[in-house]
Order: sequence, then structure tokens, then C-alpha cells
Amino acid sequence: MGTVLEMRRTLVILAAALALAGCGGETAQSPAEVQARAAGAVGQVQRVFGGLGTRTSVSAPRAVPGGFTPQAIAAEPGAYRLVQINALGLAEPARLLQENGDETTLALQSGPTAAFDGGVLVATRGFGDDLLTMESGDVRAALRAGGGQVTRRMEALDGQDQVLTDSFACTITPAGRETVDLGLRQADLARFDENCRGTAIIFDNIYWLDDAGQIVSSRQYVSPTVAYLRSSRL
Repeated sequence: MGTVLEMRRTLVILAAALALAGCGGETAQSPAEVQARAAGAVGQVQRVFGGLGTRTSVSAPRAVPGGFTPQAIAAEPGAYRLVQINALGLAEPARLLQENGDETTLALQSGPTAAFDGGVLVATRGFGDDLLTMESGDVRAALRAGGGQVTRRMEALDGQDQVLTDSFACTITPAGRETVDLGLRQADLARFDENCRGTAIIFDNIYWLDDAGQIVSSRQYVSPTVAYLRSSRL
């Protein structure tokens, strides 16, 4: 119960900070108006990142440069994401830990990390049942082309810490445009669905792209235990 209350407190602070940060070019608002905006944002977060619950099988919180204070988030909102993993009852902010061109690594507030290549998930650490590596290049090319067939190679650990390798035949198809609730804002985005079939696993990823072809939000497969990781830009 304490974890749930702490998560709600974190989301309230996050929403309030972003509401305040967004007021720089507007007429000054009263405290009641700011609180109303924050409350509305929290409602959006809870709808998109519902099912807040106890974190399970995740590593201990780490020290992240910049941290997760309201001041840090308000000063640099582009460096933060909202992350949800329903299977772990986890919904929390994450911060860019490393960035090298299209390759980025997010550090979640509770400790785990997730690595992306151009917005495509390629690895996780700290969840227990992690994705060691997942090929991404063909997916990015297919998204740029408006869809297509790709083959993806995945490495994961079994219960004896042995590396298992599987190959997936994936089909990426456009699925129209959607107004996507990102938690603290809405955006009109192009949706692409990816269906992948391997030897023993079938999964379905979703990518939402902006008009520049950038992945703004996604729901991507991690492992049988973790299932899907949802990540959205603030």
C-alpha cells in the first residue's frame, strides 16, 4: 500500500511541475487553477498508466544525474518519459541516462534501465527477466517505408542463466492515425502494429509516430514475465 501511495505522490508532483512549467508564456494562474490543471493531468496519467500497484522483481533505486525532482523535470521535460509495465504493477517517470545519436538509455525511478535504438527497444536490465538484446535496424527501416516484413533476433536468459536465442518473423503494418493520450498531453500520431512469431513466443508491438517519423510512444515486448513496456515522451 505504501508503494502505491508513494507512486501517486510522485505522479502528482510530476503533473504539478509540468503544469507550472507550461505556464511560462501564459497569463499567471491562481494556485487553485494550477492545482486543477495538475489534477487533470494526474487523471490522464492514471487512465493511460492505470493499474498502479506494488513493484515486483525490480532492482533498487539508483542515483540518476538530474534526479526526479519537480524542479529537474520542469527544467528539462524532454529528458523524461513516462513508463508503464502492467505485469509488474509499475508506472513511473524515467530519465535519459545516456544518449548517443539514436541510441538512448532510460533509467526508471525505481532502478531498472531500458535501451532504445531510434525508439525501438533493444535491451533491459534490472527487471529480473530481462531482454538481453533485440535487433532493431530492420524495424526502423520498415517504419520509414510505411510497413513491411522483417526478421528479428532476440537473446534472453533462461532460469539457469543460459542465453537463449530465438528468431522472429515480424510483420509491420500501418493502422491509421490516433489521438494518443500520453499521460500529460495528447497528440495525433500515426500507429503501426508489429506482429512477431518465433519458435515458442508470439508478441505484438505498437509504435506511435509523429509527422517527422519519430517514435513518440510505444508498447514493446520484453520477456514472458515482464511482458510489455510502454514508454511515452512527456
